[in-house]
Amino acid sequence: MTQPIDIGSRRQQLEGRAKTVESLVDALQERISDGEFGVGSWIRQERLAEEYGVSRMPIREALHRLQALGVVEIIANRGARVQMPSMRDIAEAYEVRGVLEGHAAYRAARSSTQADIDNLHQAVKWFNDAVDKARSGSKTAAKDLWYKANELFHATVILAAGNSQLSASISALHHRMPRNLTWAALGGDPRLLADNAQEHMRIAEAIETRNAEVARQLTVEHSAHARELVEVHVTSRSS
Repeated sequence: MTQPIDIGSRRQQLEGRAKTVESLVDALQERISDGEFGVGSWIRQERLAEEYGVSRMPIREALHRLQALGVVEIIANRGARVQMPSMRDIAEAYEVRGVLEGHAAYRAARSSTQADIDNLHQAVKWFNDAVDKARSGSKTAAKDLWYKANELFHATVILAAGNSQLSASISALHHRMPRNLTWAALGGDPRLLADNAQEHMRIAEAIETRNAEVARQLTVEHSAHARELVEVHVTSRSS
């Protein structure tokens, strides 16, 4: 005799599996964007399944979702390989990111606290310290400082904006791009790093003086400049 189907139990299983796949997608995106899985490296399902303590099925589903996002390429009988976004993907992502982060800067200029302003100034100091390190030939130290400054600056602006949906949208775009892409484009060049530091300083000043429209425009221009640098970098590598 066929056992009756427990609809409630089945639904819970499906919901649990969906949450597992979503958490795996988030975790893998984070590791890819952080550079742990570099462009061109292979991601093995068996290894991930063992690492996360799950079966291969949710791993497979998560990788297929990442493929749909253009983050990985799945090759039959070989696995998933992290791929470099196309030039069009890069241009579109930076354009949309500029609009979203510009709006975040606009909102931050209207609602930031003194603690937010202090964090922005701290980030600007680290940006300038990174320039000094690069000029002295300490590129590794410059890179570490730049990453720390960049993370603090943009996280502060997004937090000060006070919009969770805006934050989630920006985070999703960041995950589409390798974390080291902008730094690779800057190449540790002191001149480019100095320009980058100045751009951040002007945005911080606009937010501090509550000039919301200027903060928005400067942020859009900052994103456009980053896109141009990345496009030059990617083109030079492929030529």
